[in-house]
Amino acid sequence: MRAALRELARARAKVKQHVPHPPEQGFALEVGPGQAPHPRADVVVDKYVADDFERQGALDFSKPLVVGDGHRLPFADGTFGYTLALHVLEHATDPDAFAAELSRVAPAGFVQVPTRIAELTFGWPYHPWLIDREGDTLVFRTRNGQRAPVGDVFHQAYADSALLRNWWAANRELLHHSVEWRDSLNVRVEGESVAEGTAELDIERTTSSLSDFNQRGALRPHSTAILAAMRCPSCRGELTFNPGDAECGACGRSYPVIGDVPVLLLEAAR
Repeated sequence: MRAALRELARARAKVKQHVPHPPEQGFALEVGPGQAPHPRADVVVDKYVADDFERQGALDFSKPLVVGDGHRLPFADGTFGYTLALHVLEHATDPDAFAAELSRVAPAGFVQVPTRIAELTFGWPYHPWLIDREGDTLVFRTRNGQRAPVGDVFHQAYADSALLRNWWAANRELLHHSVEWRDSLNVRVEGESVAEGTAELDIERTTSSLSDFNQRGALRPHSTAILAAMRCPSCRGELTFNPGDAECGACGRSYPVIGDVPVLLLEAAR
């Protein structure tokens, strides 16, 4: 019993090391929150609205949403005071570009990714990388065929066993790399992105899904300041918002706007 209580206390003590600490001032952006946006996020960016293959559950629309890509964030430099990316960077096809974008739009932030141990124990078919940590640098390496042979067993055991969940929480550093960065997020990439499967981006389905949510009154409006900071994902030119679209004054591309949600993806450009 004493050992169990000690482990429970250790689990509680670990919490502070693995949660973000955004400042009270300034805008906060969360990239890829899916079904669980952070309470501090003022804006969220998600790419896959219609396909939930890479998330567990339906998209949450409680925060103002931009449909965008973390590799090309559609915002001006330094728009935010803090960025959050929890269990997103491991999905990236180009972690270098993704990290550079997080650093471009904010001077600080928090990222969390599964460790190599977590990937080889649990396994997620849409994660192309094994991630190690060297100091404050996250090192992304191609999986080279390494998989979690009994991952389904561990996923089910985690769901069924409170004891396993407590052990997991007490030893979280084995399973999560949590990095709260300043100035820039440091990553190194060795190899290329190869995943067993990925979500599919279908612009027509995306806009159709957003239209359905808009009709239900689920979509949240953006503040005037955030709208003014949005940029073309192609050239970073300023955008003019018209009924139903956003037009770039620099390159002439336009992007659909469904209700209060701009779809600022290269794939959606007209």
